[in-house]
Amino acid sequence: CLLILRIWKQWYQRRVRGAGRRVVPGNVLEIGWLLLKYAHIAHKKELRKQVLNVFIENMFKAAWDPNHGGIFSSLDVDGLSPTDLTWNMKQWWPVTEAMISLIMSYKITGERKFLNDFSRVFDYAMVHFREPNDGEWYGYADVEGRVTHTFKGGPEKGCFHVPRCLWMCARIVRDVVAMGGVEKKEG
Repeated sequence: CLLILRIWKQWYQRRVRGAGRRVVPGNVLEIGWLLLKYAHIAHKKELRKQVLNVFIENMFKAAWDPNHGGIFSSLDVDGLSPTDLTWNMKQWWPVTEAMISLIMSYKITGERKFLNDFSRVFDYAMVHFREPNDGEWYGYADVEGRVTHTFKGGPEKGCFHVPRCLWMCARIVRDVVAMGGVEKKEG
């Protein structure tokens, strides 16, 4: 995990503070749940607090579309107009990373806001990405949540993110139920 932290720090400094202005919420949320899991297992209270605040809570607030729901594909680091022409598209994989990070945050902290946000993202995914006949997810939607590409697999979308997300979320929910609630907050 220290290697992940070092790589993230170098990438973050180069992308955000240096040459680039583009922030990809799916990547930030994914590294967030990985770091959260590490911080929790290693009993790193300060790191856990930072990860929850910066990588998960703040990123989710910035990336969630308040008008139509869903996670924006990319953002400008300073909140300016993103230069990525597909920034406001909704893609399947940032939604899966948000679901994992939010339900994991709820399990670890017991803070209901994470469960509420998880429910919003889950509901969005089931309405906008899930194909009703076979349950597989479409990959791409426009800003208003309308499917833009009807294929369910392709050069970008494979069979990794959705099954991993659903499996991890189901395990976390199962663990929470088995514990009779959430893990106790540290400190």
